[in-house]
Amino acid sequence: MQLFILLPANQCFFLIFRMATVRQSIPFIMRHLIFFAFTVLCLNNKSSGQQHNGPVPISEARAAFKLSPQQPDSALAISEKLILQSQKSGDKILAAFAYKARGWAYKHKGLPEKSYPDLFESAKLFKELNEQREELMMYVNISLAYSSQSEFINSARYLILADSLAQKLNDLKGKAEIKRLMGILYREQGQYEKSIPFFKESMSMYQSLMDTISFFGAASSLCIAYMAIHHPDSSLLILRQCSPLINALQGRDYEKSMLNERFGDAYYASSEYEKAYTSYKNAYKVFEATNSKADMAYEEMNMGKSLIKLKRTKDAASTLLSSYRLNDSLKMLNYLPDVAHQFALLYQATGDWRKAYNWLEKESVLKDSLQLKSQNEKTAQLQAQYETDKKEKEISLLKKDQELSHAILQKQQAAQRWYTIFSFLILLIAVLIINRYRTIQKAKRLLEIEKMRGSIASDLHDDIGSTLSSINIMSKLALETPAEEHKINKQLLKINENSRFILENMSDIVWAINPVNDDFEKVIYKMREFAADICEPLNIHYVFTESGNFKGKKLNLDERKEIYLIFKEAINNAAKYSKCSEINIDIIATGNEMVLQVKDNGAGFARSEIAEGNGLRNMEERAGKINAFFDLNTGRGKGTSITLTIKSHD
Repeated sequence: MQLFILLPANQCFFLIFRMATVRQSIPFIMRHLIFFAFTVLCLNNKSSGQQHNGPVPISEARAAFKLSPQQPDSALAISEKLILQSQKSGDKILAAFAYKARGWAYKHKGLPEKSYPDLFESAKLFKELNEQREELMMYVNISLAYSSQSEFINSARYLILADSLAQKLNDLKGKAEIKRLMGILYREQGQYEKSIPFFKESMSMYQSLMDTISFFGAASSLCIAYMAIHHPDSSLLILRQCSPLINALQGRDYEKSMLNERFGDAYYASSEYEKAYTSYKNAYKVFEATNSKADMAYEEMNMGKSLIKLKRTKDAASTLLSSYRLNDSLKMLNYLPDVAHQFALLYQATGDWRKAYNWLEKESVLKDSLQLKSQNEKTAQLQAQYETDKKEKEISLLKKDQELSHAILQKQQAAQRWYTIFSFLILLIAVLIINRYRTIQKAKRLLEIEKMRGSIASDLHDDIGSTLSSINIMSKLALETPAEEHKINKQLLKINENSRFILENMSDIVWAINPVNDDFEKVIYKMREFAADICEPLNIHYVFTESGNFKGKKLNLDERKEIYLIFKEAINNAAKYSKCSEINIDIIATGNEMVLQVKDNGAGFARSEIAEGNGLRNMEERAGKINAFFDLNTGRGKGTSITLTIKSHD
């Protein structure tokens, strides 16, 4: 039967006729079944022909949608033809796909005012047809369109609609794309640390789906976030993992160009400007060949900023001017301030301060206009919602007044009784809530005390208990050993080292428990002491810097203990194994975050080439216990940098 469904009606008739005439090979009952199937097939073909025009026009619409980024004019011509065809036939499903393709083509032509109505119409049609998967992807596309215009409020709203559908359908690909776009929203608003987990989740989902192209899209977004927080090495590591996957694909010039662009970003951040320019130029050539104007405009800006660093000011000026004009013609408002900023840097480098100032002013005006546009849209939406709510409340009040005027005499006594009962219930509920709150708080305090006791017991058992046992064994051995002075001295030395270890650990435990040390300033003081004790005897130059306001920054017992132990482990590792001559310790307080970074100029190491030691694993586990972000950045000959980001409790 699958064969018949795939063939046109005239071929099906011929095939069934030929089968039916071969009486020797087909029994009587089978021949009747075949004719019955043919009749049903013809009826289905007739009815389906009345509803839509078959798979071929829809395939054309899908192809037009995919063609839009590279050839928007061709995509526009195809989609308009299909819209006319759907209007003549009344085929709603074809219309939905055609409007989707035309809206996407308008977007890539830089005509958002024409793009949005078509995208909205497509989403509405898919919803009417109960095509929930297509409806979900339309919300994703609309969110992406708004995001490209820096309209983040609208983008977030449609992304939330898409997410509710994805959860309902349990659509893993939809969920993965929503995670990526949510990460982009955070990233575009400067919340880079929040965006990173979204990109990583998206990559993991696409990897499980074995979707290489989408996996690279999420990885590319993650690279941009890493670049924004000055981690070009992390970005290069991801790109080198993606490079063989993308280059192995046949065709896919667009993705290969995006790979070149991301490499350019990483090289630029690493101050390798010649490599950056070459990568950007390779990406531009492909976009130019496919007439992808939006990408050409963005790539010209990248090429221009690289040329500034290479001091090729004349080439930089012409390239940036071309980018500005193309962005302006495409109404790519979110990139215009970036180009203006690069012009300001260019004229600053050449000493033309008047032009530099003029371009800085233009950048400021462009940024203000983007914010104003977003605020105006939000205000209009709030006003419309307010007016709607106000009318509904007025209608509700009128109805209540009419009901009360008719029944006020009959309901006075009943209202009084209900008021008394209600007051009693409120009082009872309040008593129960207060009692429950007190019980919960008491339980929490007991739980915290038990947790503290357990932590102390664990520390005493694991570190101090085992060390005392070893001291006991060594002292007995020393007593039983014949009077050989060098052996006894060796054992006494070990006893001395272990007892010093116990004293240090006991001191750390007592310090961590003491509530006087809740302030982060006390933790910093303790860190300074430890750094001096370790580095000065080894002639290691260390620099300890603090920036930001640490007054009032509070840490709980677990956070204080784990942060200090991570710091100790980092300093010990640098002093013992890195062969460094200098250690830089930076502690930064920004908003509700605190960042600790320990960086040495030692030999570094390739993490993939060494066995996972207890020290590194312990630091990662300790960071996980307090929900802190732990990052290790190292490489052979590059030194080692350990960064810990902690949410503070003000």
